[in-house]
Amino acid sequence: MQRTRKIPDDAELVVNPVRRSAVLGQLPTIVMFAVTVVIAGFGVVATGTPLGVWGVVGALCLLGLVLEVLGVRSEVALGPALAADDKHVWVRIGGFLTPSSVRLDWAEVNGIALRTWQGRRRATARYLTFDLTRTVADDLAGSLDGTQDRRMRRLATTFGSPIAISERHKDTTLDQAVRRLRDLAPDGVRFSTA
Repeated sequence: MQRTRKIPDDAELVVNPVRRSAVLGQLPTIVMFAVTVVIAGFGVVATGTPLGVWGVVGALCLLGLVLEVLGVRSEVALGPALAADDKHVWVRIGGFLTPSSVRLDWAEVNGIALRTWQGRRRATARYLTFDLTRTVADDLAGSLDGTQDRRMRRLATTFGSPIAISERHKDTTLDQAVRRLRDLAPDGVRFSTA
């Protein structure tokens, strides 16, 4: 396992984000924050108190707007989520301002699972998870720190693997990705659905 910044976009299998879908998915929240910032601006002008309630509301909504735009940017502009060839698998593991990924040799992957997560109110999401060899999993767990790695620890608790990608806003379905990964993987890699 090697941490990298960039996933190659010329590998045999590349799963890219769909920009239009990701932007449209967050557009209502972005618009809500933007409208609230404008309304708060009018409130500040009307009351003449920039440090009053309207100023605080405007500042908080402006912060929310910036974070939403950066979140969409991190999802769509930092490169592919997954790539693979007959020697390696690259998986983006996060990154807010700059991408962060891992490159795995096929010998470090025990299995690949397609999982369905059940949330509240019957919400579901599909994830592709990677079961790593004990040595790689221990090395990865030993190097976890910071916000990005908290996400990986949550994934490990939920799915049993710290490395997972979601099907949301991807140009390739996870079913198609699994079929292509089966063709590229050596014989020892197990594939499962949960």
